[in-house]
Amino acid sequence: MDRDDVAFPDANEIAPHAIAFARMMFAHAEFEREVRLLVDAINPKKPGFGERPENQWTASESGTGKIIILIKYHRGSGVPQTEQIKNLLNEAIRPSRDRNFLAHGTWWCFNRRTFTIEVRGGVRSQPELPPENRQYTPSDIEKLADGVCRRRRSPQSSQPQPIAPVHLSQSRSADRCRARQQARW
Repeated sequence: MDRDDVAFPDANEIAPHAIAFARMMFAHAEFEREVRLLVDAINPKKPGFGERPENQWTASESGTGKIIILIKYHRGSGVPQTEQIKNLLNEAIRPSRDRNFLAHGTWWCFNRRTFTIEVRGGVRSQPELPPENRQYTPSDIEKLADGVCRRRRSPQSSQPQPIAPVHLSQSRSADRCRARQQARW
């Protein structure tokens, strides 16, 4: 450890990190909610379809592939937004994995000189590699939150847009949630 590293920093020292972390977690939760609404809208005949664990998106190309298969199965191959949905979900893989590292890694120490928190990852899938370590400033954590939010912005607007295309969103719960979301923005 560096002489400026502190294993148990005062809460005031890391308050900006904690605030950025909370913002990132809320942004990610909103993104996951949007994906569940999308999955719900794909199959409107089964209320709560997107809430079931077996139907939830995982941050991977295979997770995206499963959603595309759902669209084709329940809505057919002619949905024009399928490619856009695929791209949006694939773009969210990296920010989701980075968020998972920060959320599930061990917050190891705080460096007072660099104003960074060191986070250590768990055991890697390749046992010969040591655990990964990353340093985060509050602005690094804010960028992760912005990365999740950016996935939801249309090129024409700076306001977050619902992931589910309007013609897919037929369920009442999706409409209510979307109305609440738009009221917030």
